[in-house]
Amino acid sequence: MTVLFTLALVVVLVLGASALLLHFFKLAQKRPLLISRLSYINTQSAYQLWLLSFSLMTLAVLALFYPDVLSQYLSAGNLAAPARGVALFGIAEGESWWTLGWTLSLGITFLTALFMRLQFRPSLADLRRVLPLLPVIVLFSSTNALSEEILYRLAVIVPLAQQMDPTWLLLLSAVLFGTPHLRGMPSGLVGALMAGVLGWLLAKSMLESGGFFWAWWIHFLQDIVIFSVLMSNALKTERS
Repeated sequence: MTVLFTLALVVVLVLGASALLLHFFKLAQKRPLLISRLSYINTQSAYQLWLLSFSLMTLAVLALFYPDVLSQYLSAGNLAAPARGVALFGIAEGESWWTLGWTLSLGITFLTALFMRLQFRPSLADLRRVLPLLPVIVLFSSTNALSEEILYRLAVIVPLAQQMDPTWLLLLSAVLFGTPHLRGMPSGLVGALMAGVLGWLLAKSMLESGGFFWAWWIHFLQDIVIFSVLMSNALKTERS
């Protein structure tokens, strides 16, 4: 396949997957898993099940057509690989991904917490009420980060890593991850821009470390914050 054909196919499939995820969420709202008194947990459980199933199917397709490339990027990678410098983000040429990964983990988690605080304004009492639900939050964050990294990172990088310049590949990942967040969480134009920058950084981590760990870990920490706030908001709404 030519580069342009592969590129077009990836774009169509990833955007199609985004539309399908919206359908999954609506389906989960209509047919939640009845496992909790909290309807948010029931709906999110059903959605995560659909999402994980679809992402594993995507992984199987990638394994069928690109087994060697997938096996590389599905590994943890070199956690201390040298990074390419990006002055805009304060990333020095050759900086270790071990240092950069932890810096991004803390910085992105903080910015996400700030955005969620401004959007939902949860009180400390609201957040304390979700502590008993922390295992559920960790589970949702784990599966959501895994599924979205498969769909928005591996499904983009694996088919194109050997055919496209990394600069354009990073931009593509940013656009494909940011666009669905116009209606996602974080939402709106600001949310889409935040998600686009995050998608760029996570794709960069995967390309430069040659593995999956940093992308999943940073995404996982961000989702911990998001699910904690959404869960506290659901508790407040459903008990009022």
